[in-house]
Amino acid sequence: MSAIDDALDAAMRGEDAAIYAYGILGAHLTGVALALARQGEASHRDQRDALLETMSDPPSTDVTYALPFPVTDAASAIRLAVNVEEHCAVLWRAVVVASAPTDRTAPLGTLADTANRAAAWRRAGGATPGTAAFPGLSA
Repeated sequence: MSAIDDALDAAMRGEDAAIYAYGILGAHLTGVALALARQGEASHRDQRDALLETMSDPPSTDVTYALPFPVTDAASAIRLAVNVEEHCAVLWRAVVVASAPTDRTAPLGTLADTANRAAAWRRAGGATPGTAAFPGLSA
């Protein structure tokens, strides 16, 4: 496999894991945070579906995923959402790097979307500032 195929496979697995995580964390949220979770899950579903349409041989994905920590309340749910978006940013940054220069627009847009969602979640959790200097460098 090529570097771009490996990066896209990892991004696909990351999108599936994000969808799973949003299903878990959403149960602990209400109001604006719940609306943000629904938007995040829908965005990851859309991205996963777009990948499925373009990949000739999509990777198999897990049915369940191990969460990095227990989600028991709104605070831990918000922390998980930040974690999910930061992880996806790392994966999409790898897609940008592996892509040909003429093919970087779409994955760069997806990286920006994950960074924006991570910032929104950080702000929802009370972090100031909510932004990260270089999204996707580490999770």
